[in-house]
Amino acid sequence: MTSNDSGGAVLRGGPAFVVSGPGRRATDTPDAAGRILGLDAARGLAILGMLAAHTLHSDGDAFYDGRSSIVFAVLAGISLGLMTGGADGLPRENRARARLSVAIRALLLIALGLGLWLLDTDVAIILDSYGFLFLLCLPLLFANRWVLAGVAAACALGGPIIIVALVAVTDPSGAIPVSSDDVAAVPRGWLAGYYPAPVWLGYVVAGLFLARSGITRSFTLAVMVAGGALVAALGYAISSAVGDPVIAHTDTTAEAVSSGALAVALIGLLVAALSRIRNRAVTLAMKPLTAAGSMPLSIYTAQILVLAILALVHENSGEYSPEQSTALFVSLALGSLAFGTLWSIRFAQGPLEWLFARVTLRRPWRSQPTP
Repeated sequence: MTSNDSGGAVLRGGPAFVVSGPGRRATDTPDAAGRILGLDAARGLAILGMLAAHTLHSDGDAFYDGRSSIVFAVLAGISLGLMTGGADGLPRENRARARLSVAIRALLLIALGLGLWLLDTDVAIILDSYGFLFLLCLPLLFANRWVLAGVAAACALGGPIIIVALVAVTDPSGAIPVSSDDVAAVPRGWLAGYYPAPVWLGYVVAGLFLARSGITRSFTLAVMVAGGALVAALGYAISSAVGDPVIAHTDTTAEAVSSGALAVALIGLLVAALSRIRNRAVTLAMKPLTAAGSMPLSIYTAQILVLAILALVHENSGEYSPEQSTALFVSLALGSLAFGTLWSIRFAQGPLEWLFARVTLRRPWRSQPTP
């Protein structure tokens, strides 16, 4: 891999690239390698937020609890959209290959996620759930935008009801009891666990909708920021006013709408802001965050491995004092940012991102997209 290698979207493995459709030029981006820096920055923040949820003491409803993983889910949908043609979508003759690539990537995520669950870190691993959501998205990859909007709305409104029904049916006293050591516990976890698909599919599909709407277009970004902020503010305010405030990881309609809209607004703000920055000093200052965000799979996996090692070394690692948990967060956060920065000096993709690109039939060493 050369220093000019840009890795790649579906046609090369990097989820922050835009691949143009037939007869259209690729969307302009502020980075010479073709990355959308705002998306990388959003991923970087999401990674740090999830790390905070994994390490810091809180009541389970700190500002980073739940919301960070929702941002990551919306970004996953945007990545799917960019990997499959951006606003225009891929031509029909290329869609089967794209679906195969996404399917293989999904299976790899499931395998990696289940492997990380075996480390017993007390962290709710998200990767296998993302893989399952990617599989569910296969029929929707090239659907009409308004079909995507309808699916996202249905997940927000009907998803919580489906989850309650699934939990009741699979409860030990339910019609189809599923125990924690049952093989069926894995798919049950995807459907009604920490990141239940009936609701979380909506976040991914919302991201796919944004990608199909042109994630770097000024109008799209304006609607994301203004509309997302307004819906989030109203959602949180109304929920509190009626005595049922939004609580992280409850997977209610209020959380799906409010926190989902907040994620959309944050992503839109970062993409809009960083696409307009031409100051080299500011770009360099953002480099650690965007570098880490360009390799989220590698960074996330490394963090889980470190937490697993600490769990083996220290018997009471799950019971850190507030001071110890803060030190752990700061150490892992700085380590993640430093690794991402240093790695990006020589390589265009993180180690796992590069591996996934190779296995999913892409050619990440090619520096330019195929016309």
